[in-house]
Amino acid sequence: MKYLPLYIITFLISCSNNNTADQSQPGNSTATENNQEIQSAPASPGNGIVGEWEQQYTCFDKNGNYKLEPDEKKPSNTNLGFNWFRFNADGSCLRDKDIQFKGTYTIQEENANKILMIQGGDNLRYSIAELTNKELIIGSSGAFIVFRRIK
Repeated sequence: MKYLPLYIITFLISCSNNNTADQSQPGNSTATENNQEIQSAPASPGNGIVGEWEQQYTCFDKNGNYKLEPDEKKPSNTNLGFNWFRFNADGSCLRDKDIQFKGTYTIQEENANKILMIQGGDNLRYSIAELTNKELIIGSSGAFIVFRRIK
C-alpha cells in the first residue's frame, strides 16, 4: 500500500504523455503533426544510459520553460515515477526495483532534444534533460526526476 500513491502519480504522468505516435520499433522515423522529424535510435552501449539508475529526488520547473535551471535543481522532498531503472544494451529494461516491470526502451531525437520512450504494459515518454556517467535527469509534465547511476 505504501507504493500506491507512487503508482497513481506515475500512471497520471504517463497518461498525459501517451498522445504521441507509436515509436515502438527502433530505427523508425515518422513525422509529427507539425511535420517535425523524430528519429529513433536503437539502444546501444554508446548512448550512455545503459546501466542501473536509482531515483534521488524530484525537482520542479518553477518558471514553466521546460528546462531545468541550476536554481531549480533542488530536492523537493517528493519522489515521482519509478524509483529505479535498469537499461540494457539490447534495448530491454526493468523499472521499479521491488516489482521489476519488464519492457523495452528507445532514445529518440526530436527537434535536437533526446526523448526516452519506454514500452511495456504502458508507454512512458520522458525528455532527457541531462545524461552523464553519474546522473540521469528525466522530465515530464513540469517535473524533473534525478537519478544516480548505481552500476
